[in-house]
Amino acid sequence: MANAPQISTGAATAPAGKVHIPGWRRWLIRVRAYCLKEVNEIRRQPLLILSLIIGPLVVLILFGSTYVNSTPRVRTAVVLPPGGIPGVDIAQIQELIGLNFDLREVTEDRAGAEARLAAGDLDLVQVLPGNITAALQGEASPQIEFRSNAINPLTEGWIQYLAYAQVNEINKAILRATTARAQQEAAEIRLRITNVEGQALELEQGISAARKQAAQEDLRDLAALLDRLERALPPQEVLAAQGGEIATLRQRITGLQETLERLDRAIATDTLGQTLAEIARARTDLQALDGTIELFVNTSPDALVSPVTQSYTNIRGGAYSAVVYYAPGVLALLVQHTAITLGALALVRERLMGAFEVFRVAPVSLTQLIIGKYLGYTIFIGLATLVLIVAMVLIGVPLLGSWLQFAALILLLILASLGVGFLISTLSGSDSQAIQLAMISLLLSIFFSGFFIALDSFAWPALPVAYSIPMTHGLAGFQDLMLRGVAPGLWTWLGLALIAVVTFGLVVLLTRRQLRRA
Repeated sequence: MANAPQISTGAATAPAGKVHIPGWRRWLIRVRAYCLKEVNEIRRQPLLILSLIIGPLVVLILFGSTYVNSTPRVRTAVVLPPGGIPGVDIAQIQELIGLNFDLREVTEDRAGAEARLAAGDLDLVQVLPGNITAALQGEASPQIEFRSNAINPLTEGWIQYLAYAQVNEINKAILRATTARAQQEAAEIRLRITNVEGQALELEQGISAARKQAAQEDLRDLAALLDRLERALPPQEVLAAQGGEIATLRQRITGLQETLERLDRAIATDTLGQTLAEIARARTDLQALDGTIELFVNTSPDALVSPVTQSYTNIRGGAYSAVVYYAPGVLALLVQHTAITLGALALVRERLMGAFEVFRVAPVSLTQLIIGKYLGYTIFIGLATLVLIVAMVLIGVPLLGSWLQFAALILLLILASLGVGFLISTLSGSDSQAIQLAMISLLLSIFFSGFFIALDSFAWPALPVAYSIPMTHGLAGFQDLMLRGVAPGLWTWLGLALIAVVTFGLVVLLTRRQLRRA
């Protein structure tokens, strides 16, 4: 075999008396011959056709018809302190916690709930403190204890987010209730302020000793009421968020308390004549406080607790369902895996069967051989992809972009994936090794293509691996065309083209070396 003729790379001279066929036409005939050879080989393997077309189609239909929701269901039990929480009934707890968690039970048996958590019957146990309603009374901050048995890091992150949202809602509910109580007390105090304002005017004009004693008692009663109102008010940051006079409510209460205390001392020491300025100031403070309290009472508790609200609008009308969102990725994955699997078995099978020795002496160039294989497999994979696209249309997956660009992107994805498959075939020493490498490429595609995990979630050493996977670019392009209705970015086209060209060059180079050793 050492002296066997090499593969012809040019057109042979036509013998005398025979029709001359142009060189370019002979080149195309030889490419077509290898293309038809590969198509016929696949056609004669019905099980292969079923596994590569019907199998992915069944997977797609099963995925689309059974997928419900990607949000984890957190089975939760709530543990109440002995005797429950004063002022909070079970219905309120179920309404608040059941919004985000799958609430299974509300109990006072902490040991039993934690035993079910350890056994895997529950995912989360919430232990509510008994002093939860006293959060704004100056006592130690109550703490809700969340105990989880999650093993999935995504589930644990979801639990922590929901716990944060729940605590915020509880804090707002407490502030809302506290503010409502403070407004009730403030409304009652307004009547006393009007009364004390009239007595201050009498003090300024001079009254009898008996009336002074009655005025002193009213001043002390009002001071006590103001002290109680100050403790009942929501935190200063809540009042400050309103701005204007409401933000100064606590400051005005404190200033009036100090003025009332000085008036009380003046009445006790019979020095009212020397404190006329204090009496006038008290009247002014009472009038200002009355106006501020009126604003506070007439403001909705919700506006005080949550002064900023949100408005969300999706310019597309709403996000897609999970089935539709993942459909482009499923399509890209199935196209790539089919192409890589077929390509991985193509050359290694012929090399092991001794076909390379025949190719070496055949009147055909290596480039024609490789291009013929590309064309044959592209035709078959294109037909299989068409079946998958029809299935996606039937389940409601849109194609908002250009059909022409969509077809071009599929063709480029097939060529790039076949290049990876042929490269695996040239590097493999057996069918089993080729299949193993194809499976490794499948795993890499699932984890590093952006299918389930966004590429920006990885550190930079993983990015060269991610961008060397055809599916990475195919997925981005399919999502742009199918779901957004925009043309794929330039990097999508360049990435697939670069993978196709580089793998084609490596396949030709490595196959030429293997032919020389055949």
